Amino acid sequence: MKRRLLLAAGLLAACHTLPPEVLPPPWGPVHAQDTHLFFPSGLAVTADGALLVANGNFNHAYDGGTVVGLSPDFIAGFFARKLHCDVPAGAAAGACDQPIPPQAPAVIIGNYAGPLVLDAAGTTAYTGSRDTGVLNAVSVGVGGAVSCAPGSGSGTDCRGGLVDLKTAASLDGPFTIVRGDFIPQGQTAAHPVLFVNSLVPHIESISSGVINTSSAVAALEMGNPAQVLFTMPVATPFVANGWAVGPMVFDGVRRRLYLGGCYERFPGTGAGEPGSGKCAGVTNNYLRIIDVDAQGNAQPTLYDLYDDVLSIEITQLALADPDPTTGAPTTLWATMRNPDALVQIELPVQPAISPRVRRVVPMPISPADMLIIPRPGASALIVVAAEKSGAVAIYDTGLRAVVAVVEHLGLYPFSLAQVPCPASAGSACVAATVFGECKLAFIEVPLAAPWTAELRGRAGGCP
Repeated sequence: MKRRLLLAAGLLAACHTLPPEVLPPPWGPVHAQDTHLFFPSGLAVTADGALLVANGNFNHAYDGGTVVGLSPDFIAGFFARKLHCDVPAGAAAGACDQPIPPQAPAVIIGNYAGPLVLDAAGTTAYTGSRDTGVLNAVSVGVGGAVSCAPGSGSGTDCRGGLVDLKTAASLDGPFTIVRGDFIPQGQTAAHPVLFVNSLVPHIESISSGVINTSSAVAALEMGNPAQVLFTMPVATPFVANGWAVGPMVFDGVRRRLYLGGCYERFPGTGAGEPGSGKCAGVTNNYLRIIDVDAQGNAQPTLYDLYDDVLSIEITQLALADPDPTTGAPTTLWATMRNPDALVQIELPVQPAISPRVRRVVPMPISPADMLIIPRPGASALIVVAAEKSGAVAIYDTGLRAVVAVVEHLGLYPFSLAQVPCPASAGSACVAATVFGECKLAFIEVPLAAPWTAELRGRAGGCP
C-alpha cells in the first residue's frame, strides 16, 4: 500500500513538472557554448564605437533572444584588413568570413526584438518584444559590455523587461523606438522622451467576425522609461482602418512624428487569438503625421502616397536636408516595396502645404533599412539594404543615381548602422545584419568614390 502511494505521488509530481528551459547561446540550449548571433534584427553603436546586436529568435528555438556586444577593435579589424569579399560566402572567401568572438558579452531578452536604440545618455539600449509587449532594457558599458538595466532583470537574464507596454499603453507589439521630446502645456522647455509604436494593432472589439482595431504611439519618460507619460492615436476603427505602423522618425523642429507602414489583424484559423501581419489587398500607402505637443489630444493627419508612388508598403523613413534658416528637415526619404523604390518626399516649410513626392528611384528587390551618409562639400549618400537581393545599393543624392551595388552580403540583409572607420580611410563604414544567415556584413564606402564601395567581411553564423 505504501509503495502504491509513493508511486501515485511520483506520477502526480511528474504531471506538474514544467518543461526545461531552452536557453540561447552562450548559456544553452544544453550546456554553455560560444556566443552566437541568431536572426539579428536591431543594431546600435555606442559612444566608444562598440556595436550592439539584438538577436530576435524568430524561429523560437530558444526561450529568449539576446543582445550581444562587439568590441570596437573587432569591428575595426574588418576594415583594417582591406579584404575584397564580394564573393559568395565559402567560395574562396577565406578570411572574409569570421566567427564573432566566442566570449562576446551577451544578455538574454524577450523574443522577436525589433530596432535597438540608445537613450540620450548612451548608457542604456532599448528594444521591444513583440510576443509579450515588454520593453527590454540593457545597460551598456565600455567596449560592448552589457548587463540588465536596473529594474529589468538580474544578472544576465533581462527577460522581465522594464515595463509591460501591452498593459500600460495598449502597445501589443512594441517595435520602432525613437528619441524625441515634447513641450508640456504651459511650459517652454522641451521634455526628453522615448516614442514607441506598435507593429501589432490593438483589438478594440470583435463583432460578427469583424475585428475593430486601433494603434497608438506611447511617450516614455527618458530618465525612467517604465513611466508612460501619454499615448497618441495612430489609427482608430474610423481612422486608417485601425492599421498599425512600422517605421517612425521624429522632427524636432516641426514637433512632429512621421510614420509609415501598414499592419492589420485578421481572424485566426483555429480557436486562438487573431493573427496579425502586413496589410493585404490594399490600395493605400498612408504617411501619417502626429503633433507631439498635443500629447493625448493629438490626432493623426493622413496623406495617401499611393497615386504618386504606386507602392503599398513603407519599410523605412529618414529625414534630411535641414532648412538653413529654421533647421527644419525639408526632405523625408522612404524605402518602399511593391514595387521596390527609394522615394524622396518634400516637406514644405508652410504647414498648410501637403508633403509632395518629388522623386521615385527603382531599387533592388525588397528594400529595407536605409542609412544617410553626409559628405562634407559633396552630396549625401544613401545606403539601402536590399533584403531579397543579398545586397546594399548606394544612391548619390547629387547625381540622382544609384552609383554602386555591393553584393554577396548573404540572405536577407535588413538593418544598417554606421560604425567608426580607421582614421586614414576617408570612408564611411557600414554594418548590416544578415538576418537569414545569422551574420553581420561590413561594407566600406569611400566618400570621394562611392562607386568603389566594397564588402570587407562577414561575421557570425547560426548556432
